[in-house]
Amino acid sequence: MNPELDPGSQLKYPAPGEGEVWDHLADRHVVPVTPALHNDFPCPGCGVRGPERRRSLFIGIQVLGEYHCTACGADFLRDLPVGFQVDYPLAITPEGRIIDPSGPAEPWSTYWEYADRPDMEFKIERRVYKECERVVVLNTLDHLYGHVLLKLLNAQFHIDRNDGRGVVLLVPRMFEWLIPEGVAEAWIVDQRLSVARRWHASIDRFVQEQLPRYKEVFLARTYNHPDLTRTDIGRYTGVEPFPLEEFSERPPHITFIARQDRLWFATPLGHFMFRVWRRLGLQRTFGQWFVHAQDRLMKRTMRRIRTALPDATFTVVGLARPGGYGDLAEDLRTERMDATVERRWCEAYARSQVVVGVHGSNMLLPTALAAGCVEVLPHDRSGNIVQDIAVRYNDRMQVFMYRFVDEYASPGDVARHVKAMFVRFRGFYRDNRHHAF
Repeated sequence: MNPELDPGSQLKYPAPGEGEVWDHLADRHVVPVTPALHNDFPCPGCGVRGPERRRSLFIGIQVLGEYHCTACGADFLRDLPVGFQVDYPLAITPEGRIIDPSGPAEPWSTYWEYADRPDMEFKIERRVYKECERVVVLNTLDHLYGHVLLKLLNAQFHIDRNDGRGVVLLVPRMFEWLIPEGVAEAWIVDQRLSVARRWHASIDRFVQEQLPRYKEVFLARTYNHPDLTRTDIGRYTGVEPFPLEEFSERPPHITFIARQDRLWFATPLGHFMFRVWRRLGLQRTFGQWFVHAQDRLMKRTMRRIRTALPDATFTVVGLARPGGYGDLAEDLRTERMDATVERRWCEAYARSQVVVGVHGSNMLLPTALAAGCVEVLPHDRSGNIVQDIAVRYNDRMQVFMYRFVDEYASPGDVARHVKAMFVRFRGFYRDNRHHAF
């Protein structure tokens, strides 16, 4: 669907995966909620289009519509096509039984929420920056850190459209520090990510109380992998990213992300033993041995890098008790996160030519702010390659600046890539940025 089509065209275009019809003048990046809830799709029972609208339900991660088919009499709920349901919205019974798997939706993204309905109350703060009669609600709620962050990065597009619709963020409290300037409102939910994947009636009650305030309400499509080459990460973090053109002019600095739940292992045997201890519930007893083993791999990598680049300096970040790196690296690890720590870590990424870490959402902000990365990619994550990388470049600099190594890569393997990035940067940058049309 191309939003830049000739406005005189009378063609209509189906949304991906489900055959919904969208007029050429309609905005494909939003879904209507009020005054007329989206209903341009067939009944899952009889196939007649345009079921009767009843109401919207903001149950948390999912946003549903309640409908009645006047042709066959069916009552059903259906995902609004946003977030992970943008391609494959499901229809379900009012009790939560799936009756229309309208595409190859993955169970991890949808099914649990419909059946698990705990009676949990959350404090929700409505913070108003400017009053608007027409709004786009961007729902960032999710049970995974990376999912929330990627959804949140949709905000810039809707803010910059400046089309008279204010942007309203529905956001977990722990992401409050990333709210960008320019939003009309933020609905800040005191909810841990670990409990987000449920049907939360309290969130719906709050949202339904707000909707009558506005003449028109739309839902942002909330794409899960927005084009990050167009994202100004400084508007979210307050920290400007490393300027690529200064890669060779600044002293070499590398930041290591040392997470404890997904580790860098030296051998398949070490990885197997870690899984055994975790399965037996002995992670607290023996798990720290593997964390220290990862520290040893990182320290060996730093020393190898410094052999090739004597002026190189290092920072280590991660949720862990600091200590053990001595004078080798600035150790910013902590067991207690807050906005001050987050920004301090972002400042470390932004002064780094390269960040090194294991695949995961922990790599999104580092790669959005650093010039490049070397990522340790576990075998079972090969299908998710690049999903955790905030790609800053739309040319061949991508291949040079974002490198992936095997999950059992040696310190020498990682150090070799880091060294090559520094040694070969000038020539590669010149050939691809200056000697080009």
